[in-house]
Amino acid sequence: MKSNWKVGILGAGNVAVHLVNGLQAAGVEITVVYSRTLAHAQELAAKTPLAYATASLDLRQSPEADVYLVTVPDHALPLVVSQAKFPAGAMVAHTSGTQPLAVLQNLSPNPIGVFYPLQTFSKEKAVVWAEIPICVEASTPHGEDLLLQLARQLSQAAVVMPGQQRQQVHVAAVFACNFTNHLWGIAQQLLQEVDLPPQILGSLVKETLAKALLHPPFTVQTGPAQRQDASTLQTHQHLLAHHPQYQNVYQALTQSIEETAKKT
Repeated sequence: MKSNWKVGILGAGNVAVHLVNGLQAAGVEITVVYSRTLAHAQELAAKTPLAYATASLDLRQSPEADVYLVTVPDHALPLVVSQAKFPAGAMVAHTSGTQPLAVLQNLSPNPIGVFYPLQTFSKEKAVVWAEIPICVEASTPHGEDLLLQLARQLSQAAVVMPGQQRQQVHVAAVFACNFTNHLWGIAQQLLQEVDLPPQILGSLVKETLAKALLHPPFTVQTGPAQRQDASTLQTHQHLLAHHPQYQNVYQALTQSIEETAKKT
């Protein structure tokens, strides 16, 4: 088991901030923080005792690390990787849920991998790292073992996960998290339009989530679409007439629920 971990962070966004906080709390030394905006790198590096801030992607000139975690957005990952220079032998891993391991292949002979934390991150909201699944993948068995060890410094839910499974998990996460949050936003707006507080849905939302975590969600589906209550569905469509975008969302979800109900 490796000790005295040294990790470099590329990026200074939400994922990077939480990784720095979590790794530090786990006793991992952050040696360098990169951002294309030096001030952002300096701001994040200031949270650590020893980290060096840089806007240069030639990390051979910075304090070395055992593992470099590339936390930049997916659209920026290929460009960053094409320009970055790492110390020989250092492991480089990206944190994307959808990008393949192969996006790092031009870094050979450096070992490459994926270190994907399955969580939604906001800078101002602390997370419990011990509960967050971290999905790792690597180009070699040794690299896989190294990333798994690092992941276990943070989480009790670290797992080895091949790329195809990781990508499927990410799609599922978008449905479970991003789409659900958007629907809550729609619900809040509809309530505000009639001067009602969003908290009125609090008990309903909590119970819905609790049931979905205890049972297969399709088996505990309720509501007018599940019941094929045409009168209520028509009323809802009328109430949404001034929001054609939300009408379309309502129609699509209603159709999906109705079709799923026929199969279950």
